[in-house]
Amino acid sequence: MATLATNDFNAALKIAYLDPLNDNVVRKTVILDRLQKNSEDVSGQHAYVALISARNPGVGSRADTAGTGPTLPEAGNQTYTQATFKMTYHYGRAQISGPAMRASKNNKNAFAKAMEVEMEGLSAVLPEDLNRQLWSYGHGRAMTLAAAATAGATQVTVSSTSIFGAKVGDRIHFSSITAGTLVGNANNTVSAISRDTNSTSHLVSLSGTTGSALTVGTTGIYFGSGASAVQTSRGNDMMGIPAAVDDGNVGADELTAAEAGEIQGGINFGGITRTASSFWSCQMLQNPAGAGTNRPLTNSLLQQAFLTQTTIGGADQKSIEAYTNPGIWGTWGLLHIGDRRYSDYQDTLEGGWMFLKFNGIKVFYDRDCPRDIIWFLDMSKLMFLTQSGYEFMEEDGNIFNRVSGVDAYEFTLYRDCQIGMKMGKCHVRLDDISSNSNIEANV
Repeated sequence: MATLATNDFNAALKIAYLDPLNDNVVRKTVILDRLQKNSEDVSGQHAYVALISARNPGVGSRADTAGTGPTLPEAGNQTYTQATFKMTYHYGRAQISGPAMRASKNNKNAFAKAMEVEMEGLSAVLPEDLNRQLWSYGHGRAMTLAAAATAGATQVTVSSTSIFGAKVGDRIHFSSITAGTLVGNANNTVSAISRDTNSTSHLVSLSGTTGSALTVGTTGIYFGSGASAVQTSRGNDMMGIPAAVDDGNVGADELTAAEAGEIQGGINFGGITRTASSFWSCQMLQNPAGAGTNRPLTNSLLQQAFLTQTTIGGADQKSIEAYTNPGIWGTWGLLHIGDRRYSDYQDTLEGGWMFLKFNGIKVFYDRDCPRDIIWFLDMSKLMFLTQSGYEFMEEDGNIFNRVSGVDAYEFTLYRDCQIGMKMGKCHVRLDDISSNSNIEANV
C-alpha cells in the first residue's frame, strides 16, 4: 500500500512564512544620531565658521601714581579667524524590476511591497554609511592592510588597531594610496570576516581574488567598485571625529601618512594649520611609557581625561559625552560596577541608547568607533553641517525613474553634509587603552 508523503503533496500545500521579512542586518548609528542634535543648515559648497582664536591681552592692575594717576594697560583686541568646511555628497541607489513591483503591489500577493521594502532598506543603509564615515578622518578606506597579499589571494589580512570600517556584504576595491589609481580586481565584495586572528589583525574573505599583488603602505582598500576611481570612496568621504579631534594634520597619526588626494577637505582640518594654531589643537593623551602601547583602563586615567577637558580645554561639563568601542565600554562598566558610588552607573535614553555615567557625563559605545581610544567630546562645539535631510531625487515630481531599455525602475536617496567644529581644545582623545574583550560586530 502506497503512503502519501509530504514531498508528494508539495504542490497542494500552502507555504507559511512566520513574521515576514525578518531583518538579519545589525543597524546602529550612534554618533550620527547624537551629532544631528547639533545640526546646522548651510548652503553652497563650503561652510564658514567664525572663530575667536586669542583673548584680548589689554588687561592689568596698576598703582595709583602720584600726580598722574594709574597708567592704563596698553589697548588690545581679540584675534579672529575662520574655519572652512567643504561639503561632501552622499548617495544611495536602488533598482526594482517592473514584474517585482507588480507582483507585490498588494498584501494579498506578497508579504511586503518590494518598492516599500527597498526604500526603507536604502533609508537605513545610507545613515549607516555616514556613521561609519564619522569615525574616520575622511580617507574613504574600508580597512588597512596588515600583510602583503598575492595576486590570486581570496583573503587579505588587515589591521584591527588602525582603520577598519568594513562589514560583510560591502563592495570594496584596491587602490594606490598616493595616486588613487585602481589596483587589481576593481569589483569585490566582503564575504566573511574572521576577527582577531591574532592580537593585531583580522582575516577578511573576498568574493573574488585580489587580481594583483597588494603591498602594505602603498595599497589601500576602499569602498565601492567600478572601472573608475570616481566610483569609489577615496577622496569622497566626509571627515569624522578622528579628523576633528587631533593635534596635527589630518591622518598624520595613521599607519601611513595621509595624502591630500585621499581627503576631500585637505590635511588641515577646517583649512587651519594646527601646528601654527594651538587654539585649534585638541588634547591628546597617549601612553607616556610608549605611544601605541596599550595600558589598562583605570579611574585615574578617566579623571585625567575629564579634568584635562574641563580645566585646560574649557569644555562645558553639561555638554560632554564620551564615546568608545564596545570592548572598552564593557571594560569601563566592569571597572565601576562594584563601587557603591557608581551603583547608578548605567541608564538608557529615550531613543534606546544605553550609556554609562561618569562624573555626570554620558558614555556611549559605537561599533564603528576605532579600538583602543576613548573620545571625550564637548558636543556643543561640534556641528553636523547639512544642506538637507535625507531626500529622494525627484524628476518632474516622481522619485522613480524608468531604466532605459529594460522593465525596471530606480530611485536615489541623497544627503549633503560635513562635520564642523567651533573649538578645538575642549575635546580630549584618551589613547592606548586596552579592553577586556573585543566584541565588535562583523555584519
